[in-house]
Amino acid sequence: MSENTPKKGEIEENTIKTVERAQTGILLPPLSVLRNAPFVTMFSGVVEGNILVTYPISLYTRREQMINWLGFLYCFLFTGKNNEKTGVVTYPLCFKDEYKWEIYERLLKEAEELARAFKASSLLYEGYQSIKRVIYPLSGLTFGNTCNEDFLTFVRENQFVQKEARPCYEVASPLQGEGDSVHAYTLSDLHDRRRAYLELCSLSDSYPQLFDVRIGDQPPGIMDKVFFHKDWVIFTESGHQKGGIRWIPHLFPTDTTGKIVRMLFYNATPEFVYNSVAEASNLIFSSGVTTIHISDIEEGSLLELKLKKVGSKVYETVYMVKDL
Repeated sequence: MSENTPKKGEIEENTIKTVERAQTGILLPPLSVLRNAPFVTMFSGVVEGNILVTYPISLYTRREQMINWLGFLYCFLFTGKNNEKTGVVTYPLCFKDEYKWEIYERLLKEAEELARAFKASSLLYEGYQSIKRVIYPLSGLTFGNTCNEDFLTFVRENQFVQKEARPCYEVASPLQGEGDSVHAYTLSDLHDRRRAYLELCSLSDSYPQLFDVRIGDQPPGIMDKVFFHKDWVIFTESGHQKGGIRWIPHLFPTDTTGKIVRMLFYNATPEFVYNSVAEASNLIFSSGVTTIHISDIEEGSLLELKLKKVGSKVYETVYMVKDL
């Protein structure tokens, strides 16, 4: 080793300094690393009250024309139906594993500053645990998410507390409905289908975001044609009870698995929720799917009690919250 060759400790110190001096910017790393977030693009920005509320945060260094990507975190800010503002962090990525804690600290600090500037009262992270098998997309959020157990550990060590856990179950055959029948259907017109889904979002307690339902009157965007695909949005009704179930086939065409990623209900009994999922499962299996993952399940609900008898739990979604 020559006299000018840096020693191991010096290399580590220089790398940490690189992380400390790295820039954060509202930009995306190469889309190849966002393979499980198919709806994330630089054009997926959302504006609330003339304020941009979606922030793809990258941590990087630049030398001449070359970018050295260190980490990434997607931050989303919204006003809830209770009029409280909330920040959400999702899709944490680290490209230098040996310094992941330092990278996560920089990214989380940036997200917290954005949330505070928005006057958010809390920051939310949707993580995953007890993982046996997953089917993407993991999250009902438009910009998706990825499994990152290290980041889940990191937020637990940074004043985030668990608010809720929602299990995901795998079933290999349609569920059998019980009691009163439920009408399940879709809407052939994209505009009608999108508007009906957004109306359910505005009515459902499980969808926390406040928004003007009149956005459903606007022409659908280019991504809406995929997000609200006719065969992937199932509506259910029984009297005054309403439901909406959005599912998606596996991202790889050769795989015959499907996944329910979002369930919306209004004025619904536990029996209606279960029967709606049962009817939806019949439609999904009839499309050629051989296995379904059902996520977004309320822990301890009638639906979970039924699924325990016919399926197996494959992971849990945990909602971690930090007060700001």
